[in-house]
Amino acid sequence: MSSSLVRALRNIWRIGPREYIRQMNGIGDSKYGRLVGTDVFGNKYFENDKEDEIYGRTRWIEYPTRLYEVSTISPGWHAWLTQRADTPPNELAAAQKAIQAVPGPTTATIQTYTGTTGAYVPYSTVKPKVQKWTWSPKVAERI
Repeated sequence: MSSSLVRALRNIWRIGPREYIRQMNGIGDSKYGRLVGTDVFGNKYFENDKEDEIYGRTRWIEYPTRLYEVSTISPGWHAWLTQRADTPPNELAAAQKAIQAVPGPTTATIQTYTGTTGAYVPYSTVKPKVQKWTWSPKVAERI
Protein backbone atom coordinates (compact mmCIF):
# COMPACT_ATOMS: atom_id res chain seq x y z
CA MET A 1 0.00 0.00 0.00
CA SER A 2 3.08 2.18 -0.18
CA SER A 3 2.40 3.87 -3.50
CA SER A 4 -1.34 3.45 -3.98
CA LEU A 5 -3.48 6.14 -5.52
CA VAL A 6 -5.62 6.35 -2.37
CA ARG A 7 -2.53 6.97 -0.23
CA ALA A 8 -1.25 9.65 -2.63
CA LEU A 9 -4.59 11.47 -2.67
CA ARG A 10 -4.84 11.25 1.13
CA ASN A 11 -1.36 12.76 1.50
CA ILE A 12 -2.20 15.55 -0.97
CA TRP A 13 -5.25 16.35 1.17
CA ARG A 14 -3.20 16.30 4.40
CA ILE A 15 -0.09 18.23 3.33
CA GLY A 16 -1.42 20.28 0.42
CA PRO A 17 -0.50 20.28 -3.27
CA ARG A 18 2.52 22.58 -2.90
CA GLU A 19 4.18 20.43 -0.22
CA TYR A 20 3.25 17.29 -2.20
CA ILE A 21 5.11 18.57 -5.28
CA ARG A 22 8.10 19.60 -3.15
CA GLN A 23 8.30 16.15 -1.55
CA MET A 24 7.96 14.36 -4.88
CA ASN A 25 10.83 16.46 -6.31
CA GLY A 26 12.94 15.94 -3.19
CA ILE A 27 12.49 12.48 -1.70
CA GLY A 28 10.38 10.95 -4.47
CA ASP A 29 7.49 10.01 -2.20
CA SER A 30 4.72 11.84 -0.39
CA LYS A 31 4.90 11.57 3.39
CA TYR A 32 2.68 12.82 6.17
CA GLY A 33 3.60 12.79 9.84
CA ARG A 34 4.50 14.74 12.92
CA LEU A 35 7.66 16.77 13.37
CA VAL A 36 9.76 14.99 16.00
CA GLY A 37 12.67 17.41 16.14
CA THR A 38 15.38 19.39 14.43
CA ASP A 39 19.15 19.42 14.83
CA VAL A 40 21.86 22.09 14.70
CA PHE A 41 22.15 21.76 10.90
CA GLY A 42 18.47 22.55 10.29
CA ASN A 43 17.50 18.97 9.39
CA LYS A 44 13.89 18.16 10.28
CA TYR A 45 12.99 14.67 11.47
CA PHE A 46 9.48 13.29 11.00
CA GLU A 47 7.58 10.19 12.05
CA ASN A 48 4.30 8.67 10.87
CA ASP A 49 2.62 6.36 13.38
CA LYS A 50 -0.28 5.46 11.09
CA GLU A 51 -0.57 2.05 9.50
CA ASP A 52 -0.59 3.38 5.93
CA GLU A 53 3.23 3.33 5.76
CA ILE A 54 5.46 0.33 5.18
CA TYR A 55 7.37 -0.81 8.26
CA GLY A 56 10.83 0.75 8.24
CA ARG A 57 9.69 3.77 6.22
CA THR A 58 7.81 5.51 8.99
CA ARG A 59 10.69 7.87 9.87
CA TRP A 60 12.35 10.27 7.49
CA ILE A 61 14.45 13.40 7.28
CA GLU A 62 13.99 16.65 5.37
CA TYR A 63 17.20 18.52 4.68
CA PRO A 64 17.27 22.34 4.85
CA THR A 65 18.61 22.72 1.30
CA ARG A 66 18.13 20.84 -1.91
CA LEU A 67 21.81 19.93 -2.01
CA TYR A 68 21.73 17.78 1.10
CA GLU A 69 24.77 16.50 2.94
CA VAL A 70 24.29 13.07 4.49
CA SER A 71 27.26 13.46 6.83
CA THR A 72 25.36 16.11 8.81
CA ILE A 73 23.19 13.46 10.47
CA SER A 74 24.44 12.91 14.02
CA PRO A 75 24.78 9.32 15.32
CA GLY A 76 21.85 9.75 17.71
CA TRP A 77 19.48 10.83 14.95
CA HIS A 78 20.84 8.13 12.64
CA ALA A 79 20.05 5.48 15.27
CA TRP A 80 16.53 6.86 15.59
CA LEU A 81 15.99 6.98 11.80
CA THR A 82 17.12 3.38 11.34
CA GLN A 83 14.82 2.07 14.11
CA ARG A 84 17.75 1.24 16.43
CA ALA A 85 16.47 3.67 19.06
CA ASP A 86 12.88 4.36 20.05
CA THR A 87 13.56 7.71 21.70
CA PRO A 88 14.80 10.61 19.56
CA PRO A 89 17.94 12.41 20.80
CA ASN A 90 16.08 15.62 21.65
CA GLU A 91 13.99 13.71 24.23
CA LEU A 92 16.93 11.93 25.91
CA ALA A 93 18.30 12.92 29.31
CA ALA A 94 21.66 14.70 29.43
CA ALA A 95 23.36 11.64 30.93
CA GLN A 96 22.21 9.45 28.04
CA LYS A 97 23.32 11.97 25.41
CA ALA A 98 26.88 11.88 26.70
CA ILE A 99 27.15 8.13 26.10
CA GLN A 100 27.76 7.77 22.37
CA ALA A 101 30.15 5.36 20.71
CA VAL A 102 31.02 7.77 17.90
CA PRO A 103 31.13 11.54 18.38
CA GLY A 104 28.84 13.29 15.96
CA PRO A 105 29.40 16.40 13.89
CA THR A 106 29.34 19.57 15.96
CA THR A 107 29.50 22.31 13.34
CA ALA A 108 27.89 22.89 9.98
CA THR A 109 31.25 23.07 8.16
CA ILE A 110 31.55 19.34 7.49
CA GLN A 111 31.73 18.49 3.81
CA THR A 112 32.31 15.23 2.00
CA TYR A 113 34.26 15.28 -1.24
CA THR A 114 32.91 12.02 -2.66
CA GLY A 115 32.22 12.35 -6.37
CA THR A 116 34.38 15.46 -6.77
CA THR A 117 38.00 16.05 -7.75
CA GLY A 118 38.86 16.45 -4.06
CA ALA A 119 37.88 12.85 -3.24
CA TYR A 120 40.48 10.58 -1.67
CA VAL A 121 42.20 8.29 -4.17
CA PRO A 122 44.80 5.87 -2.79
CA TYR A 123 48.19 5.62 -4.46
CA SER A 124 48.44 2.55 -6.65
CA THR A 125 51.66 0.51 -6.62
CA VAL A 126 50.41 -1.82 -9.34
CA LYS A 127 51.94 -1.45 -12.78
CA PRO A 128 49.39 -0.09 -15.26
CA LYS A 129 48.04 -2.80 -17.55
CA VAL A 130 47.18 -0.43 -20.36
CA GLN A 131 49.86 1.89 -21.64
CA LYS A 132 49.10 5.22 -23.16
CA TRP A 133 49.66 5.20 -26.90
CA THR A 134 49.72 8.20 -29.19
CA TRP A 135 49.59 7.93 -32.94
CA SER A 136 52.56 9.38 -34.77
CA PRO A 137 52.35 8.73 -38.51
CA LYS A 138 55.54 7.97 -40.40
CA VAL A 139 55.07 8.56 -44.07
CA ALA A 140 57.69 7.36 -46.54
CA GLU A 141 58.82 9.85 -49.11
CA ARG A 142 57.52 9.34 -52.62
CA ILE A 143 59.86 8.95 -55.52
